[in-house]
Amino acid sequence: MPATDAPPSATPHLQAVRATWPRLVLALLGCAGTARDTPTAPTPPTPPPSVVRQVVPSVTDAAIDVANDPHVAINPSPSGAARGKLFVFLPGTGAVPTMQQLVLATMAGRGYHAVGLTYPNSTAVGVLCGDDTDAECFWDVRREVITGTNTSPRLVVTPANAIVNRLARLLQHLHATYPTEGWGQFLAAGNPDWSRVTLAGHSQGGGHVGVLAKLVVLDRAVYFSSPADWRQVANVPATWLARPNVTPASRQYAFIHEQDQLVPEAQARANWVALGLDVFGAVTNVDAASAPYGGSHRLTTRATPALAAAFHGATVVDAATPRATSGAPLFEGVWGYLAIP
Repeated sequence: MPATDAPPSATPHLQAVRATWPRLVLALLGCAGTARDTPTAPTPPTPPPSVVRQVVPSVTDAAIDVANDPHVAINPSPSGAARGKLFVFLPGTGAVPTMQQLVLATMAGRGYHAVGLTYPNSTAVGVLCGDDTDAECFWDVRREVITGTNTSPRLVVTPANAIVNRLARLLQHLHATYPTEGWGQFLAAGNPDWSRVTLAGHSQGGGHVGVLAKLVVLDRAVYFSSPADWRQVANVPATWLARPNVTPASRQYAFIHEQDQLVPEAQARANWVALGLDVFGAVTNVDAASAPYGGSHRLTTRATPALAAAFHGATVVDAATPRATSGAPLFEGVWGYLAIP
């Protein structure tokens, strides 16, 4: 008797059922071999393209009535995975975000939402406080710029014009205007969710970063050519630098040019020690080294600036930062090391 798939007594119906068993088993296991048996997965939405946008601060809040040069905002590049984190950059005295777009583009290219924030910075904090006998001058001035609370008689910054409100209003505006780009994830009850923010600043901006690191938990704090706060009357670092860190020192990083003529490297090093950065390895020159730079949180360079003698801006200002032969910023890798956990 020839071999068959069913015994002679099986009915035609039973033979048909048995013939389907292998396919049923595969289907139950989620691996059916036909297109009809495999559910079609929905196509993931295409990430929005990375776009550089300029947003005038008063558009986000009519109560903002000073320092109205545009913010810069860049959503993450679709060429890489979005990190769900926000990079915020605070320019130095008299500077505006359009002067530091290279670092913003670098961070957007690495999956960050990136913002360059305009804020009241027309007067150097060192001019206001450097020779003041009030040991808390730097601390009080910077808190007013950050929060708009009346903490110092040396300047007037309203709550609307302060850094915290400007960032919150910008994020709200971007979320409402470009809802698919993910800006709203960095808000918590209408305020910045600082735990998801890498906050970086150049010069005066770096000092504000340091004070915010004493007030809130940041994902990371980055100091370019800063902090510069120095009590000239006592020849010591500003008192706020030694206040307890709310953002751990393990999340704080600094970078300066060794020939910086506005922030002497020796003073910067003393300020970094006051912040607690000295426990993470020796000060390291990046020119002949590569990441992770021995784990150091204190980096320096002697690279020739793109703009003659612009040592103070060489670490991050577009016009001054040196370029590789390809035209890319020489410090792209340094920026990534400083800002990305």
